[in-house]
Amino acid sequence: MTLVDLGWDDRRQAQVPADGIVARIVAEHRGAYHAHGPGGVAWAEATGRAFLRATDKRDKRELPTVGDWVVLDRWSEALAGAGAAVIRELLPRTSLLVRRAAGEASLPQPLAANVDIGVVMTSANSDLSPARLDRYLGILRDSSIPAVIALSKIDLVADSAALVAELSALAPVVALSTVTGAGLAELRALVPPRHTAVLLGSSGVGKSSLLNALVAAADLPTRAIDENDRGRHTTTRRELFKADDGSLWIDTPGMRELARWARDDEEEEDDDPFDDIAELAQACRFRDCKHAAEPGCAVAAAVAAGELDPARLASFHKLGGEHQAAVADQKVARRLAETRKAKAKRYAPRSGKPED
Repeated sequence: MTLVDLGWDDRRQAQVPADGIVARIVAEHRGAYHAHGPGGVAWAEATGRAFLRATDKRDKRELPTVGDWVVLDRWSEALAGAGAAVIRELLPRTSLLVRRAAGEASLPQPLAANVDIGVVMTSANSDLSPARLDRYLGILRDSSIPAVIALSKIDLVADSAALVAELSALAPVVALSTVTGAGLAELRALVPPRHTAVLLGSSGVGKSSLLNALVAAADLPTRAIDENDRGRHTTTRRELFKADDGSLWIDTPGMRELARWARDDEEEEDDDPFDDIAELAQACRFRDCKHAAEPGCAVAAAVAAGELDPARLASFHKLGGEHQAAVADQKVARRLAETRKAKAKRYAPRSGKPED
């Protein structure tokens, strides 16, 4: 498999030092990576002052992640099994998928880089949750990554068309079954050769089964759902696979915690995930209506009239509150960092050199 097979193109070549060896990160482990470069796959480590500084700041966005293109030293030694290659630098990213780190109020955690499309997978059984889908779609929108919903296990339900119609309000939907093969061709068509898709979804929705259908060499373990229609984790790390048709797929573990990371620019996006609610809100009596208990709320009236699903409004309130909390947490973290920096500068020992 060549770098071109992994998505490399000549437009990136100008960003590479003359003596640089380029590879793509294809798997992430604790403190180390598998990189695919000229000649095959080898271990690589992120060392050096820049990466250590990123670790000290606990901002992993500056560290490599699966899908990244990197420049390496000591590549030939790594291929020969004589230690790990050294990641000298990251090449500029076309996209970076980020969530808020589990259990942390203000720390971002990168999930994948240089992604062309996000595939959010959910099963057609009782585990289906539009609110959870909104969370996954939200982090994709924050990263400006186009999204599609893959509705799996349609062979388990009598009327999948009704579910497709319901979910289509959130994003384009592909209904599929790895048992019958339904929808696989449609999904393949969305990810051309040498393009990268990231596969997101909670445990038990069929991500491993899908990858086994797409990638002959994947051979990922799968587990049946239990009597409560809930799956268990089978993927334990993020990893990039090349499908039989040349498309590239980044698998991610099922996430117990999923929260959006507030973007630094905090700008509103054109593709509002709740544009249906935004349109209704134009008829509200008050411009700052929160669509809770305010008089003259057009959104609440639409719910009462059966024109808007109450669950949709509940999801709007929950996700909107989460995003505002993330923005606030991020501002606090920045202020604390600025305070620490100012104190360090104030109490730093003088060099003894005369001032200019």
